[in-house]
Amino acid sequence: MDRLRQLAVIGMFLLSTPLTGVAQQAQTPATKPAIPAQYAATAIGQAGTVAGKTFGLTIYLDGLTSDGQVGEMLGVLKQKGQDGLVSAMEDTKDVGRIAPTGSTGTVLRVVRIRPTKNGGQHIVMVTNRPISFGELYNGTRSTQYPFAFLVLDLDKDGKGTGSLAPMCKAKFNSKKELEIEHYGQKPFRLANVYRQ
Repeated sequence: MDRLRQLAVIGMFLLSTPLTGVAQQAQTPATKPAIPAQYAATAIGQAGTVAGKTFGLTIYLDGLTSDGQVGEMLGVLKQKGQDGLVSAMEDTKDVGRIAPTGSTGTVLRVVRIRPTKNGGQHIVMVTNRPISFGELYNGTRSTQYPFAFLVLDLDKDGKGTGSLAPMCKAKFNSKKELEIEHYGQKPFRLANVYRQ
């Protein structure tokens, strides 16, 4: 099974990045988080049964997650594990939605935006994914992967790339580092990402 060990990348980003980027510095409209926002992308399967398959994706952002909220969620994950975090996320306000073409999609529970050196933005989004009746009924291993992670890397014009890992588990390892593992195949690659 392939692992995404984005210990510092996601963990430190979620813990320590101010919502509006570099504190007390003037920001251009391109780097300042402009919410609400809407993005379009093409998701491309990279391995397994979805290799080469594509579908359209729309990402709606309605809000941002505060440092305090992220800290609380990570604290819940440390103390109560994934089930505790899923329950906590269900009680949080939706901050967006991710929707494949022709679908109502899934709500987003965490949205974090960081400005990049080139005047663009790095956006990390997390949600507790809906688990299907079939997964529950059959007790498949996929039920142990209750989160979805979405990352966008945009330039100053709001165009870029990204990745979507639709089934992930999250835990703290023995070194107390946040570890993200995705289920089975590689994440979907997001191409032709642009702000609408």
